[in-house]
Amino acid sequence: MTSSPRTLHCVLLAEDPAAIVRRHLADPESRWSVGTYGAIGEFEYEPGEAGLTLDLERLAVSTARGSLAVVDLSGVQAFALVDDSERVREVAFCTRREGARRAVITAVDRATYDLGIAAPHVDMLVRVNASDAATPAALREAEGLSLFAAGHQAGAAIARASPTRILVSAVARLEVHQPIPPPGGRSPEGPHTHLLPKFLKEGLTRPPTSPLPDDLFCGLSLYPRP
Repeated sequence: MTSSPRTLHCVLLAEDPAAIVRRHLADPESRWSVGTYGAIGEFEYEPGEAGLTLDLERLAVSTARGSLAVVDLSGVQAFALVDDSERVREVAFCTRREGARRAVITAVDRATYDLGIAAPHVDMLVRVNASDAATPAALREAEGLSLFAAGHQAGAAIARASPTRILVSAVARLEVHQPIPPPGGRSPEGPHTHLLPKFLKEGLTRPPTSPLPDDLFCGLSLYPRP
């Protein structure tokens, strides 16, 4: 028997968004994401893991596997997404502010390329390693083209090299340093990304069933301890 999809309703939280972030950032059981429908980065950390730096004043955490920095909470509204049992499944930090909205591969600096996912509020970028000559060459050749266009090897080069993937919104910046799994493989435990062209093509900024207000963008999601 197939279970019916979980129904969520949306509750505006009165608590200061910075206080919510600070409290949950200190809890390793919390998980986080920055993304849009079809492209997302996810972050979590373990106590004492390699390279762990937690700065609750700056609202930032980093490890050898990835990082999350909350960059600007001005004007942000926090909404709890609550299920039928009144459990908070997600806290969405929302704003009207937009991103760069690039729709083609664009060099940002010598090592960083915007992949041009064309989402209004989130940009997805890669930062290549200084020792990697093949990936930036493929990206330069594909500049001005869609990542998903035929005739270039940018996507294949990224999949082979697993450069750092970066998801940026007006609210937060999330970086993933872990490998991209091969086709049919499983994402690694901890920080990872998903890029799903068939969903990106729908042009949605959130899942179709999301109860969030239509006039706001979610720039950061928190998934609290169960």
